[in-house]
Amino acid sequence: MDGTVGLSCGGPKTKPKKLNKSCHIYGRFQQGMKIRSIITFILILAVQLARAEEVFPPDYMRSIGKIYVVAGVTLIILITLLVYMIMLDRKISRLEKRQKNE
Repeated sequence: MDGTVGLSCGGPKTKPKKLNKSCHIYGRFQQGMKIRSIITFILILAVQLARAEEVFPPDYMRSIGKIYVVAGVTLIILITLLVYMIMLDRKISRLEKRQKNE
């Protein structure tokens, strides 16, 4: 034995082989993450279905006056994004002009 250890399934090998993703440590980690993701998704779905029993009428937000709060917050977020994009566009334009002049 020349002391070379392969990372594929089956333990020590005399010569290294091409790694099989299902046997490699990354493959094992990835399989575990798939299972955890599925379990998490099922739990979230179960919680959402349990909460779905509380049915609100379509005008609920409007009747308690919260629709205006939602609309206001949404408007503030959109205006902020618009201002940020305009400022970013101006900065990029300045950098492009500076680069052309050099």
